[in-house]
Amino acid sequence: MKKERIHLPNLAYIAAFVIGVILFALLWKAIVGVASSAAVLAGMAGVAVTVIAFRTWNGFKNQDRKDE
Repeated sequence: MKKERIHLPNLAYIAAFVIGVILFALLWKAIVGVASSAAVLAGMAGVAVTVIAFRTWNGFKNQDRKDE
């Protein structure tokens, strides 16, 4: 079995997720004053959905370009 490397675009999506969660937690704490676990988890879920949606959209977009 050949070991696959993580491609750079996939690494960028992971980095976007981590940065998004950190920014959400910082902004939430600055606006509300308290960053509870529930708020951080909600932010993680929101950022995860956004990152997955962009990854899927870019995957379909790049797949159309390969077909040409």
